[in-house]
This record gives sequence, structure tokens and C-alpha cells, in this order.
Amino acid sequence: MREGPLDIHFAGGGTGGHLFPALALADEFRRRFPDCRITFWGTRRGVEYRLGKKLGYPLRLLRIRGFRRGFALSNLWIPLELAGSILLLLGTFLRRRPSLVVGTGGYVSGPVVLVALLMGIPAVIHEQNSYPGATTRFLSRWVDKVYLTYSSSRQYLSPRARVEVYGNPVRGTIGHADRQQALSFLGLEEGKKTLFVFGGSQGAKGLNDLVAQALPFLQRGDLQILWATGPAWLESIRKRVGQQQGVRLFPFIDRMDLAYRAADLAVCRAGATTLAELAMAGLPAILVPFPYATANHQERNARELERAGAAVCLVEKQTSPEELARTANELLDNPERLQQMAEKMKKQARPNAAADIVSDLLATVLAD
Repeated sequence: MREGPLDIHFAGGGTGGHLFPALALADEFRRRFPDCRITFWGTRRGVEYRLGKKLGYPLRLLRIRGFRRGFALSNLWIPLELAGSILLLLGTFLRRRPSLVVGTGGYVSGPVVLVALLMGIPAVIHEQNSYPGATTRFLSRWVDKVYLTYSSSRQYLSPRARVEVYGNPVRGTIGHADRQQALSFLGLEEGKKTLFVFGGSQGAKGLNDLVAQALPFLQRGDLQILWATGPAWLESIRKRVGQQQGVRLFPFIDRMDLAYRAADLAVCRAGATTLAELAMAGLPAILVPFPYATANHQERNARELERAGAAVCLVEKQTSPEELARTANELLDNPERLQQMAEKMKKQARPNAAADIVSDLLATVLAD
């Protein structure tokens, strides 16, 4: 190992799918090296900023945004913001040179990893999705390592990429929460079945609309719905739900370990981090893949779990509110099948992903 405390910078955010794997890796480094310095890079628009002190690590902010398809005035600012971000990063890394930079996706990770490479700082990428993002594809030939969740992702990377497949890191609290504590924390009733609806840290308009239309068919005395709408959709969903009993609305749930533990069944998207967390929690799910995901990777993810018997996949544009409600009701009324799905979901988990990645980093990238 290098002399002195490790100084590790994580760049990945915007959505929980990019942030939470980075947090799992940071937690593993902190567990092994309590004196290590850890810094996160993000933006004011990302979930990392909304978490505030709950992030648990210092957060440095960049003024940068993603490219919007088609004509958008905001795209004109991207070159200036990128140049400003690179200058800020150069100054920061010159004052205190990191031991390692880890990019976990999202547009904020690009400039951070790029500056590290320009300065000869060890840099790696973790890719959660089966179809790697543009940043991963572009930088894969130069970074020290690319850590993948799915071995099938290799085909999209540079032949020069140094690749390892260890799965998607998940924070250690997932799958270990107490159910009574979870119900109390979330304001849910004991003795009722809980349907957990969420569309990721940003929410999902299409999924929210589908569930809102399905609510009349989900009205039953033994059911309560825990619904994370996403901050942008909370008020519109609140108006549509009205005073309906048994529906608990949240803009965002930062204690997902408790939400998973309180639930009997999830209705959600099929992003890689969501699926990794479902597997760790052993929570069966109705997966409604995001229809515009690159290379339709969410539906591919969902079909894999459906074939394993851990989930049911419903295509958003082909699914009526009645069908969604009927599927949920049939599963909730069949505890034996739910239990079988839970067991099969648990078998998909990679509980050692964070530990395996950190061990590999210590043995290779960070070795003397």
C-alpha cells in the first residue's frame, strides 16, 4: 500500500443508480481504512445534493449538465461549464493529489475521471448497466480498470479495456433491517400487506401514471401502498390520489433499506442498481422497464429476473391499469408464490461485490 492515508474521490450521481454503488464502495473503504479520506463529486441537481448530510461524506460540486437531445439553449452552456469544471478539478487535484478516482456513471463522472487520467492519477470506472453508458465506453481504453455488473457488457468496450466482473455494489444495510422498525419509520400499519411503488431516485412519470390509474382496482382493506413518486411528481400524484386511505406518498425515500423491509411486493423500474437492491433484500417485484432506456437494457434486465422466477415483467406501453392491478392482487393473494419469488430473488444477489472490488483495487491499482 502507499504511504499515508488513502485519499479517494468518487464521481457519480444525478440518480441513485449511479450514486448508491459509489456509496457502497466508499463504505467498504472506510470500513477497512477508518482514516482514509473520501470525497464525492456531484451537482446541485443530483440526488447526492438532496441527501445533504445524510450522504455521509464531503461533497464537492461541479457546474455541469448533461447534453439534451435536439435543440436546447442549455446545450450552449455545456462547453463553458465543462471548461470551468476541468479547471476546478485541476486546481483541486494539484493541491491534494488523490490516491484514486472512481467513476460510477452520470455526466459528472466524465470530467473527474478525465482530469485524473490527464494527471496520471489512478482511475477506474464501475458500470452498473448491461449496456455501458457513453462515459464508460469512451474512457474504457484508458482507465486502469473497468468493473462490470454483467459479463455481457464486455462486447461494448474497447478491446484494450482491463475488465473485471464483480456485480453491482449495494450498501450493507440493505436486507438487514427490522420489519417493525421499518413499518414504524414509514408510518405503515402492521398486519397489512405492503405494495412498494417507486421509479428510482428521480421518480418515473410513466410508472406513476400507470399506478395512479390502477388505484381503483387495488382498493382492498388488507393492503397499504408505499409510494415514492419522485420530487417532481409528488404534488400531481397527491391531487390524483386525494384522500384515498392506505396510500403513503413520499417524494424520495433515503432509507431504502427500511422501505424494502416493510414491503411484500414492489412495483418499479428495472435499472441495474434497483435490481441489485431487490436481490439483496429478497423482495419479489413487478418490473415495468423504462421504455426509453439505451438499447432497451432495462427490459433485458427484467426478462432475466422473470426467467429466474424472481419477478414479473410488464411492458409499460402494453400494460393496462387493470392488468397491473390484477397481477399485483394475484401475487399478494398467493403467499406461497411470493415466498418462492423472494427466495429466487435472493439467489440473484452479489453480497460481496463491494468487498471484491475493493480487494481487487488494493491488489492491483493501489498496490505498491
